[in-house]
Amino acid sequence: MSQNNANDKSFANTLNIWILQHNYARSTQIMHACMKFAKNKTDIVILQESWMRDENITISHSSNIQNTYVRVLIFVAKNVKKFTCTSRSDIVNSEDMQAISIANNKIQKRILLFNIYNEKSQYADDEQLYTIERELAKVMLNSEQKVIIIEDFNAHHSWWNAKISNFIRTKALINWVNLHRCNLINTSDIDTYHSYSSQSSLILDLTFASKNMRNHIKNWHIDENADTEFNHEVILFTIVTEKMKLIENSLNALYNLQKVNWKDFNEHLQKTKDKMIVKMQRITSLKAKVIYLTECIKNTVKLFVFKQWICAKSKLWWNNELIEMQKTLSSIKRIWKRCRENDAWAEIVQMRNSYHDAIKLIKNQFWINFLNNVEEKKVFQTYKFTKSRLIEKLSSIQNLQKELKIEFNEKCKTFLKAMYSSSSKIQINEELLLNESIQWSRVIEEKIKHAINFSAFRKAFESNDISFTIIQRAYISILKIFNLVYSDLIENDYHSKIWREGTRIILKKSDKLNYSISKTYRIITLLNCLDKVAEKIIAVQLFYTAEINDKLLDFDQIRDRKQRSAIDAVLNLVHDA
Repeated sequence: MSQNNANDKSFANTLNIWILQHNYARSTQIMHACMKFAKNKTDIVILQESWMRDENITISHSSNIQNTYVRVLIFVAKNVKKFTCTSRSDIVNSEDMQAISIANNKIQKRILLFNIYNEKSQYADDEQLYTIERELAKVMLNSEQKVIIIEDFNAHHSWWNAKISNFIRTKALINWVNLHRCNLINTSDIDTYHSYSSQSSLILDLTFASKNMRNHIKNWHIDENADTEFNHEVILFTIVTEKMKLIENSLNALYNLQKVNWKDFNEHLQKTKDKMIVKMQRITSLKAKVIYLTECIKNTVKLFVFKQWICAKSKLWWNNELIEMQKTLSSIKRIWKRCRENDAWAEIVQMRNSYHDAIKLIKNQFWINFLNNVEEKKVFQTYKFTKSRLIEKLSSIQNLQKELKIEFNEKCKTFLKAMYSSSSKIQINEELLLNESIQWSRVIEEKIKHAINFSAFRKAFESNDISFTIIQRAYISILKIFNLVYSDLIENDYHSKIWREGTRIILKKSDKLNYSISKTYRIITLLNCLDKVAEKIIAVQLFYTAEINDKLLDFDQIRDRKQRSAIDAVLNLVHDA
């Protein structure tokens, strides 16, 4: 396959996983140009020679080695649905080599992808071995493992470059590749690196794949339109998968409440209110009433409340001037590749420097203009732009048998066993039980209204559920239905299983030595807001019942009672004395 006639089926073909590889030589400008091209065109971006220190990095990285430069990075598109990625720090933990596993519901077994920058160690006291000898040689995989290796190898061999007769830094690589039966994906003798100073071309950026992955990789090619004006070419290829069933991304579940037309929302509920009341009165099952109320609200939400669309962030400062400069530079570089003349090379150097200077200037000017015009609430937007955006995925977890669990489902089971172990039965002291029943006060409309309207609208809610803002808006139009349902549920002591479902969030505890142990995490649960309303009503009922019945609470009980303060405690103390 030639460089220009790669069979590009368009990024819109969501059945394929598109991967971009590039070495950007520690240049922020080149990285910006590369990521701008990758937006809406690739799913995974593989970068080498990033040279980012650990205190400056704003993305997660498997390496936890301090005081070194991270020289490999992997970016995964935020809005991707067709596969999942997991960092594999259990396989390799290095600043020069990174591993992730890729999975979807059609490719059998996970794909293990390695990103390698083959260079000497950053430690002066090391034996100065290259990354392949230092890290890759230690990795031993079973014969059934699907593997893709993407590297800036800095190695020379006739396997990928027929002009080479003197093999350099290839012995360890060839041994490992042959041991794991990997095939070369590169099209032979297509240069991936051009030295403008010496006007020579080499093949340094390579892609290998295991035998069982070879048929899944298509369209390896160099994209001339994605030229970042650096010596290394931008390489693209595709992992072809079978047609799969796509599921809703949980990140897209939050509703965009700022753009809702609440007038139409309420008018729709008003029109259907009478029909809903008649149907609710005919329903005898409490479970059916809960389901019907929930579905009525959700169906209205689907019509008028849209979900937030998580998409790749565009660089707002990237303008038409930069686009035209990039096209011009790509054209000049193609001319130089054909003629290799000194004048063409000099023009490339001049235009490339102008291009990188323009990126710096335009980005800086955009940021200055934004800060000069920032007002009121946009101050928080400024903070969001500048704060650390470190995102860490859950690492591998040990179970009770000290076995390391990598798959998401296995991690969930490990957490459930460790944090929700079977506890002993609750002991009830029968001497404290009252011999007589206590009259339970009737649920009145004012209590329901108070519980709904005084709920914090910013409170976290279950990802696929209805927020307090939606409940408050719906209550305005169908308050009779809310009153009917909550009265029946509470007076009949019914707690619906549907409303008891929640979403558990795993949070990492700070300053722990080993995060493969489940006890270094804590779990919070996001509950159903409709159920929270019922709990608020019951809490008010309990408070009222305790206040009017002198057998439940001592007269001098102060704590957790409304309209009782420290003054009451002092008066009681003085009076009793």
